[in-house]
Amino acid sequence: MGPRAWVLVLALVAFLAGLAAGLTGAELSRSHEAPTGASADLQRYAEAFDLDAERQRLLAGLLDHYNRDLEEIQNRYTAEIRREMEPELRRKGLEYRSLLRDRLLPPEQRARFDSLSADFQDTL
Repeated sequence: MGPRAWVLVLALVAFLAGLAAGLTGAELSRSHEAPTGASADLQRYAEAFDLDAERQRLLAGLLDHYNRDLEEIQNRYTAEIRREMEPELRRKGLEYRSLLRDRLLPPEQRARFDSLSADFQDTL
């Protein structure tokens, strides 16, 4: 295998680590979206309590503030979870980098791998 192939292998490992982190982040973000039934809730409350237009407007504002508060809390915890995941993701990246360098590559290719890895790290 030539140097380009090893660069591709390294890029693939980095891509897979990024993909895993991205999918985790997307899942966390998706779980924090405003509920799709917010307008249905507003309508249900308005009908159940026979609210006039002014009270419906106030209720809409109240529900909007509530949803923003919930989103802020969820975003804060999401950031904490991401910070907690970062060391583990780094350890896994280093573990697989080590496997690639020390187990997969022949000894005479390791200096080249180190050089290419340093170049790759500079682009991050």
